[in-house]
Amino acid sequence: MARISLGADRFEGEATAHEYRGLEAGDILYFAQSPPILPDSDRAFLVTQKQVDASYHKNISYRPLEDRLKGVDQKDPAQVERVHQIMRDYSRRAVAFMGTFLKRYAASWRLDFASFRPIEEAGRQVSLHSRNDLLHFDSFPTRPSHGDRLLRIFTNIHPERERVWITTDHFESLADKFADRVGLYRKPGVLDSCKDLTVKAAASMGLPVVDRPPYDRFMLKIHHAMKEDSRFQETCRKDRWEFPAGSTWIVFTDSASHACLSGQYALEQTFIIKRSSLFAPESAPIAVLEKLAGRSLARSA
Repeated sequence: MARISLGADRFEGEATAHEYRGLEAGDILYFAQSPPILPDSDRAFLVTQKQVDASYHKNISYRPLEDRLKGVDQKDPAQVERVHQIMRDYSRRAVAFMGTFLKRYAASWRLDFASFRPIEEAGRQVSLHSRNDLLHFDSFPTRPSHGDRLLRIFTNIHPERERVWITTDHFESLADKFADRVGLYRKPGVLDSCKDLTVKAAASMGLPVVDRPPYDRFMLKIHHAMKEDSRFQETCRKDRWEFPAGSTWIVFTDSASHACLSGQYALEQTFIIKRSSLFAPESAPIAVLEKLAGRSLARSA
């Protein structure tokens, strides 16, 4: 896994084929100076926002397709509206920048959530599966990707401190290690089919269940299994990355193993990238798992 450094002269143009391929393979595209996606006045305001209940509100989230803000502890309506406006503007600027820089993906991507992460990562008391400081691949429990890919742009808006990540091997190298323990090699039987039909029917009736295709179920199981494996977390090879204040980085977090050890005040926007728009769809996590399993793991979204 590598960090591909890019300068401010790249803000207006599209990524190269080499950069697209590196990104899809698990490399990090890194701007030491952030693209112009957040004015200084908005950054200064956001770093004054404090979350009261760090265990409940992990992030402040913004849903651009609904123009909806969630997770703000602030009680002052004017302050909440200011955060809402900043997140709305940040999301639009991030989407505009990515639409130019990663134009290949933009025509068919699905826009997902943006988030503001105001809480210090080091020492946070959360459940095992919610910990950011343990190596993992991303999988969204409530939003199946159906085999499409999870692309995220992060910006460290802390005025002084770096955000520290570690990574280990990419998905293709680690998938086989966890495939057996999450049941990938077990052929689905009649009971599995009945369970799938039951969940699908319940979801169609509006009940609070998530109808995940096999791919998303396995990705979530791998996410959990990695965090539960203390020996893996302690002994695997690790690379350390420091993202200074004011820097931005772009990464496919479903194939780049990652953990955040420390840092406070970060912004992030997520995109769901269609497999059909990839340079190398054969290296996507779903392709890797389907090759190991010997069967299709997706359903249409």
